[in-house]
Amino acid sequence: MLQWSSLSSSGEIPAQMCWHAREMALAPVGFVTEAEPFPISLLVARFIDRLTGLSPAEWESIQEAISAAGTQVEMLEASRNAAVALAVRDLISRDQFELLYGPFLEAIPIESLEMPPTLD
Repeated sequence: MLQWSSLSSSGEIPAQMCWHAREMALAPVGFVTEAEPFPISLLVARFIDRLTGLSPAEWESIQEAISAAGTQVEMLEASRNAAVALAVRDLISRDQFELLYGPFLEAIPIESLEMPPTLD
């Protein structure tokens, strides 16, 4: 069985002083409540729902719109840009919004996201 031998030197601080310093350094901590999750914009949620139901032809039209704009982004990045544009629509200029959301205007018109959902 191994035993640890204690090391000591003449410059050590007594244990009682260490505990006292530790107690002084520890501040009382209060309880932190978990913050509510950031609410997702209704438009963003509807946009994401519509993305999942796009046909291959609609995806192709989006890809063509991305290419026609001369933008070098992939579909995932373009989708993310469009979702962000919807989330911050009131904070950015109309030109910025159209640049970010533009490729999706034909496949997912803004008006279709603003309408109340229809039941199937």
